[in-house]
Amino acid sequence: MLQGDGAALPFGDGTFGAVAALWISTDVDDFGAVLAEAARVLEPGGVFLFYGAHRCFNGPHVEWLEDGGVRAHPAYRQAGWHAEAPWRGVQVRKRAGMRHHPLAGILTGFAAAGLVIGRVAGSGLRPVPVTLAVRVREPS
Repeated sequence: MLQGDGAALPFGDGTFGAVAALWISTDVDDFGAVLAEAARVLEPGGVFLFYGAHRCFNGPHVEWLEDGGVRAHPAYRQAGWHAEAPWRGVQVRKRAGMRHHPLAGILTGFAAAGLVIGRVAGSGLRPVPVTLAVRVREPS
């Protein structure tokens, strides 16, 4: 098994035709550095897929309501580490905390890494999207 830091991958430039990052945005300090590494290891024209928590509707700022909606608290614009919040319920993030990267930072991070956004989708079974999926490519 090979392990590595997402911001310093142990692979050469242009090694892969496709790279995927699943559920990592709440656990990495520098999401932009992870995106830059993904772009570096992609071959020209390669595809990068990101799938994780939707930053607008999940995070230290979100209180889930009984009707499936959310109440946003002012912490949305505060990027970085967030400890427990009283409205988080019983899930693991209430106990373990999380790192928050606002949606604008996530999306502009793709562009800063030289990646071209092809598709963005929000999904989930609740009335607001729980997950965010982004398909980007390395320019040819």
